[in-house]
Amino acid sequence: MRFDRLVPAGLGIVSAIVVTVPAEAAQLQSWWFNVRENQLVFTTDTGVQPRAQMVFNPTRVVIDLPGTTLGPAARNQAVGGAIREVRAGQFDAQTARIVVELNSGYTLDPREIEVRGLSSNRWIVRLPEATRSETAPAETVGNAVNGQFVRGTDTFIDGVSATPDGFFIRTRGEVPEINVERQGDRDRERQITIDLPDASISPFLRAEALPLNRYSVSRWEITQAQQPAAARITMTLAANSPDWEVTSTNGGIVILPPSGVSISTVPDQNPRVNQPITVPPGSQPQPGIPPRPQVPTTPPRVNNGRLLVAIDPGHGGQDPGAVGIGGLQEKTIVLPVSLRVAEILRAQGIQVVMTRSDDRTLDLQPRVDIANQVNATVFLSIHANAISLSRPEVNGIETYYASDAGRQLASIIHANVLPASGMQDRGVKQARFYVLRHTDMPAALVELGFVTGQDDVIRLRDAAWRERMAQAIAQGVLQYLQPYR
Repeated sequence: MRFDRLVPAGLGIVSAIVVTVPAEAAQLQSWWFNVRENQLVFTTDTGVQPRAQMVFNPTRVVIDLPGTTLGPAARNQAVGGAIREVRAGQFDAQTARIVVELNSGYTLDPREIEVRGLSSNRWIVRLPEATRSETAPAETVGNAVNGQFVRGTDTFIDGVSATPDGFFIRTRGEVPEINVERQGDRDRERQITIDLPDASISPFLRAEALPLNRYSVSRWEITQAQQPAAARITMTLAANSPDWEVTSTNGGIVILPPSGVSISTVPDQNPRVNQPITVPPGSQPQPGIPPRPQVPTTPPRVNNGRLLVAIDPGHGGQDPGAVGIGGLQEKTIVLPVSLRVAEILRAQGIQVVMTRSDDRTLDLQPRVDIANQVNATVFLSIHANAISLSRPEVNGIETYYASDAGRQLASIIHANVLPASGMQDRGVKQARFYVLRHTDMPAALVELGFVTGQDDVIRLRDAAWRERMAQAIAQGVLQYLQPYR
């Protein structure tokens, strides 16, 4: 980080929270889904106490195993019929997760799902017969992404997220130009079309990642035109959906209800909420990893059931940030780490908005505006540190916060990053950085080491080390958000 732009005032040093993980973590040894019996069976090497819930859009049964790592059991099992697949993965550093996902149009009665411990380390999850969902007609309308990616356009559309205030369309490249048209009236099907000239859909954009039946928008369709290159976003509105206002900004397009209309008055189409499933204790369960202690502070805001993380790669474009040994530039380190953190979080079901996704120049206020406009749950800025080139002995990891709301976030991230980094611990500190003071949510800033440090620079240049940092940062964010998922 270049300190001529963001000079901390009145630094107050607090002790970092470093949590060691016991070696006695339970491990998921095996699992399989018995199609004939319609039940999942799994075993761990020591006792566990599962948690289970029914989650919707798509409909799935989620079984979490606290204090458990995945072991050799990471795989997917295609099933067929009402059940699309069963898969196992590592939800966070302390929790293995098994998911039974149903095909579209099917559901289960969560009251009839039986979770039973044959012993403390061997469990079965018996499912009732799946039935056609009453919400299937609304879901089978289906969002759509049509057309192929076009190279060389000014703007790329990465995705659409529902936020606590409306919707946010994530873009990369130039600030998108938009043309908005409205068709229909309250007595007929209404649509809003948003045309983006010289724009392309991302090759990774998928229809299943678009919001489903949120805020009385019954369908999203994104269509790519080739010559000339242009993209069209069509929102199909239910009768009780407002006349949305559409605004282009840095990082994307903000879609909000008109002035005077509260988002709380706009219902979802066929809203569904997660439903817990009763899990009785197993036979003499043995503990795995105990829960990590939490710093008591203000919890993050829950975004109407959707968690949204704003990630801010420092500097960029004409601003290289800190320049260190051998000409190493801060911006070349923090962007790939930030993009990888976003990828990991999205794979875990967390929505992410980037202040920048490429090497562009971006001032401080637009970074703050992006996070505040989408009402992010947390804000995370990622930087690399620097001091005079004559001080190569200065090395280490630092994490900053400005307010009490950000202290817990900074402490948990630091506790995950420090042991993975192999660097000196320079602590969790309070500072008046602009992006920390002007964001409306819990915010933290991570300094990934010194580009001027003789020890740190070796690691900062190492792609494998940067991958470990991205994994550790993402684990810290997931741990912070875990109580609210």
